[in-house]
Amino acid sequence: MEHVWQKIDELRQSYPILGESSTPIDVFSFFELDLGLDAIPFDDLDRNYRAEAAITADFTGLYIDAEQYNILETAPVWKLNRLRFTIAHELGHYFLHRDLPQAEDFKSLENFAKWTASYKGRKYTVEQEANEFAGRLLVPLLRIQEMYDTFAEQARKLVINFDRNEQLRTQFADQIAPKFGVNTLVITARLDRDGIWPSA
Repeated sequence: MEHVWQKIDELRQSYPILGESSTPIDVFSFFELDLGLDAIPFDDLDRNYRAEAAITADFTGLYIDAEQYNILETAPVWKLNRLRFTIAHELGHYFLHRDLPQAEDFKSLENFAKWTASYKGRKYTVEQEANEFAGRLLVPLLRIQEMYDTFAEQARKLVINFDRNEQLRTQFADQIAPKFGVNTLVITARLDRDGIWPSA
C-alpha cells in the first residue's frame, strides 16, 4: 500500500483541508470546493446498488444516496461518520483508479455499475486500495501515533502488558474515534494496518 500512502502524503501537501491537524477531515467540502466535483443526489442508490455514494463514470461527480444527501445537516453522528468514510473511499477511486474505466464505453449507470462489480478481475485489489486510502486519509498516521503514545505512557503505569489487552485496545479506539469523525472499527483497523497497536 506504499503507493496509496504516498498519494495521501502528496494530497496533504497540496490541500490544507487535508492537513494532519485538520481532523475530522472535511471530505464533504474537499470534493465539492477543492476538487470541483458535483454532488448528485441519487434516489435509492443504496437500495439498488448497495452503495451510499459512488464516483461517476467520467469522474466529474459523486452520486450520493438521496436519503443520505437530504439529511446531511441533521444526520446522527454515526451515520455521518459512515458517509464520511464512504466518500473518502470514493475519493480513493478518484485519485487511484481514474485510468481504469477510461477504455470502457459506459452508456448508462447500470453498465458502469456492472463493470465496477468486477473491475476486470481486479475488484478485491481496487477496493482494498480505496479502503486503505479512506482509512489513512481520515486517520492521519502522525496524529493517531501521538494519541497512542500519550495513552501508552499512562497505561504502562497502570496495566501490566497493557498492549495485550484487547478490551483496553477497544476502549482506546472508542475514545479517539470521535476526534477523527470515524467509527471504532476504522481506528482498530488503523492500529493494525499502521502497526501502532496490532491485535493480540
